[in-house]
Amino acid sequence: MSEKYFLGCMTQQGFSTGFGRLMAEDGVFTYILKGGAGTGKSSLMKRIAAEFENSEHIVRFYCSSDPASLDAVMLETSGVLIVDGTAPHVFDPVYPAVKQKIIDLGRFWDEDKLLPYKDEIIGVTDKNKSLLERAKRFSVALSNVCGDSFSTSLGCIDEKKLDAFMSRLYKKLLPRKGNGTGKRELRQLSALTEFGCMTFTETIDSYTDKYLLCDEDFACAHIICEKIAAEAVRRGFDVILCPCQWLNNTSYEHLLIPELGLAFISSTQLNHFAADDSIKLKLSRFYDKDAITRCKRRLKMNRLTISALSDEVYSAIRSAKAVHDEIEKYYIDAMDFVRIEKLTDELISEIKKK
Repeated sequence: MSEKYFLGCMTQQGFSTGFGRLMAEDGVFTYILKGGAGTGKSSLMKRIAAEFENSEHIVRFYCSSDPASLDAVMLETSGVLIVDGTAPHVFDPVYPAVKQKIIDLGRFWDEDKLLPYKDEIIGVTDKNKSLLERAKRFSVALSNVCGDSFSTSLGCIDEKKLDAFMSRLYKKLLPRKGNGTGKRELRQLSALTEFGCMTFTETIDSYTDKYLLCDEDFACAHIICEKIAAEAVRRGFDVILCPCQWLNNTSYEHLLIPELGLAFISSTQLNHFAADDSIKLKLSRFYDKDAITRCKRRLKMNRLTISALSDEVYSAIRSAKAVHDEIEKYYIDAMDFVRIEKLTDELISEIKKK
């Protein structure tokens, strides 16, 4: 069994990820990969994940700037994490050797092959950084407009009607007591990418009962996820809450309750998520009609702005990815991948002994 998430995403405060909490958990050992673009970090993790696919619960974490590239792999049975520890998600050992270990892939490149291209490498690296900064600026602007729609719609919710619905939902979906510890995990299921707003449907497909929270303006879907999570945790169920990138990761977009095979997935004006096998909940009925009508013009203007800004975010990420591919070419040509294959074999053997 395997799951897919993003390692994190860019927010107003910079790159945001909850991965540090996983590294800090008892019984977890982390291999931190260091090395530049094109040094084989993702390929190494893909091979390790494939090696343990049939014997472990594998969780793969992908890069939002390049959804085909792995940023981390978690082997839950062995209690082992392998993570890319380079920018923008820089990780370093807190307890070297006993809980974390650095794997330096930079030792396998031939500097003599890189030095003749010094100016070109510096040029494309700086260009990539500039494009990512552009993507961040548009992401911040997008977050601000989405936040305005969120706060506006939040003030229009008919709380009495929603609370009555939630009470009925608890009785229908949540048994009195779960078999977990009431643990809350944060994982990034959706992110803004070069391909648009992307959600890992493979992870959701493993859930038998899916509810689609149809909410153009975000607020009601967030409250439902938050309330169900709180009630599930109170009853002893472990939950996975998925933060919303375009709301600066301060609100929740999706909720997963693995023990019950229960998933609540938001469908918004940004992710346009659809699932034919889901029960659709149109959340417009929980907004006070008079209140939401008074805000209609403002929300409509925000939707148009959100569409334009999100296109700029996707375009900037695509451009940055194209330049990143140029950087990779220099390092790929300078790498000794035979030695990396040998290192991967050694890591697999080491993990099997744990």
